[in-house]
Amino acid sequence: MSKWSCWFEELGKEHNNLVGGKCANLGEMMKIGVRIPTGFAITTEAYDNFLEETGADREMKDYLLKFREGPRNFSEFEEVSKAIEDIIVSKEIPKAIQESIWMEYEALCQETGVSDLPVAVRSSGIAEDMPTASFAGQYESYLNVRGKDDLLEKVRLCWASAFTARGINYRVQKKLGLLGGSVSVGVQKMVNSRASGVGFTIHPVTGNDTRIILEGNWGLGESVVQGVVTPDTFVIDKKTVKLEEQEISTKLRQYSFSHRGTAEVDVPLEKQNVACISTEEAEQIAEFTKMVESHYGVPVDIEWAVDADLSFPERVFLVQARQVTVVVKKKNATDQILDMMVARFSS
Repeated sequence: MSKWSCWFEELGKEHNNLVGGKCANLGEMMKIGVRIPTGFAITTEAYDNFLEETGADREMKDYLLKFREGPRNFSEFEEVSKAIEDIIVSKEIPKAIQESIWMEYEALCQETGVSDLPVAVRSSGIAEDMPTASFAGQYESYLNVRGKDDLLEKVRLCWASAFTARGINYRVQKKLGLLGGSVSVGVQKMVNSRASGVGFTIHPVTGNDTRIILEGNWGLGESVVQGVVTPDTFVIDKKTVKLEEQEISTKLRQYSFSHRGTAEVDVPLEKQNVACISTEEAEQIAEFTKMVESHYGVPVDIEWAVDADLSFPERVFLVQARQVTVVVKKKNATDQILDMMVARFSS
């Protein structure tokens, strides 16, 4: 395990402070036999060293002197966010950290046999799974990132995303300190998603914990997470892991790979009213989801993907999981929905 980077298989929940909640959870899932796309984490130590070596931390502190009582309104939150982001993205990542990232990325390319392998680059904050602070939607993720230069740029942008206007507002409200909390970055092989979506081990409205609820659409999971479509819904009995019911929606739009990043496109007419996953795929996703819930002992929220290039069951992956620490069924319907939305949109 390097000071600056480490592979997911080296990680577990005990490494939350080193790689953040998202990356620690990926390592933990690998340990229990859940299939996830291979990849590595850039550590919080790399982030801290970057700030110190480049002087970005001093520039950020000097800038914040003009807000001695902290920013007080959204306009000031946006001003602070833009200034800090500009400081971070203007700095060159120290050579030792660059070399560590390049080495791991090259190893990932060699392992998969694909040069300039497309990867997902996701922020992973050490505080994002705290019971009292969700940091929902406040860190960035970038999909279909290719090559070393693109990767380094997206790493800087992930680090800068710790200081969105929304995130700064949240830090002020929670009295967490504007510059507190280190950020890790996960670099993960992109799944060539035929279909993707999310899942819950507890019903987001009724609080029923005897079923696993999956939602999905064709292509990449952005269309489901961002609410672009009404997704297909699959309900699986948790005890038997058998599909009980499904509701197939008319799905007009999806996200697909573009040359760089992703693009929103039309769903082909012949697929618009067809289930995006098969019964066996839904049940395999549910089995993995059940394993994660059993391991953590609390309800979980997951993201899943089905690879167009692989055969069953190797094509089924979980790409993210988060513990839902609230007791949903003791809350009213509005609070239940808000809690589950926090889980789904958490970075």
